[in-house]
Amino acid sequence: MTTAAEAQTALEITRTFDAEPAHVFDAWLSDSWGAWAGPGPVRGEVVLMEARPGGRYRVAMHLPDGKTLTVGGIYREIVRPSKLVFTWKWEHEDADTLVTLNFRAVAGKTEMHMKHEGFAAEERRASHESGWAGTFDKLAAYLTNK
Repeated sequence: MTTAAEAQTALEITRTFDAEPAHVFDAWLSDSWGAWAGPGPVRGEVVLMEARPGGRYRVAMHLPDGKTLTVGGIYREIVRPSKLVFTWKWEHEDADTLVTLNFRAVAGKTEMHMKHEGFAAEERRASHESGWAGTFDKLAAYLTNK
């Protein structure tokens, strides 16, 4: 059962991509993640990718000001090409959150629904909403140019 507070600190975004579900799904489990990770001018770099249940990942986000923030986690569930579940933890923060991605074909495209939950505060959820929106814009461009 989800409490009202948990619902407020969960983030849900649905985006449609002009690519088949397998292509969108595979982009999350390859080094190409670095090509589109992070919003706007952030440059992603895949540092570790163990694309299997129980495997780990780490992605460094290189900011325009020269700082680097690194996020990582563990793959909990991988059901190609329909579902991906993984933990999400910034190395400079204490809390793990959980990301669930569901992919489905819709009229020759892919509808991807993301639920990112477990934020300690509304401010963190809002920050991630902006970050994910920019990341998904870059993912759309990456898939179009692939």
